Amino acid sequence: MAKTKKNSDKLIGYMMYAVAVGMPFSNLPQVMQIYSTKVTTGLSISSWIMYAAFGVVPLLYAISNKLKPLIISNILWMVVDSAMIYGIFRYSPHLIPHDFQRLLLINNIGKFISQLGLFLLSAAFAIFAADLIQTEKALKRGR
Repeated sequence: MAKTKKNSDKLIGYMMYAVAVGMPFSNLPQVMQIYSTKVTTGLSISSWIMYAAFGVVPLLYAISNKLKPLIISNILWMVVDSAMIYGIFRYSPHLIPHDFQRLLLINNIGKFISQLGLFLLSAAFAIFAADLIQTEKALKRGR
């Protein structure tokens, strides 16, 4: 019975690696289409920026919990998201028609990323502080 469970856990682990690599590659046809046709109609730059920005949280979670398949998957998703964002910017001349608007957009993206970073950093400090308080209470109870 224990050997069967161990074998099934191992199989699920291998399947997780396959999915971790396979899922981001499922978007390769869309990435290839944007670069081969140079057509961005129907693609939302804000959606792809949000996918990339919100993808930071599961990546940090996976790193903090040492979940290798999720680390691989989230890094690959970041690559796909970045390729899409770059392609949309590159082949959508109407998206950023003037230099001033380009600078304004870059500035707003930078502000969003820095605010997200500050939020995540604050959350990490809050979790760390709560863990310190809990550890200190546990040490006092043990004395």
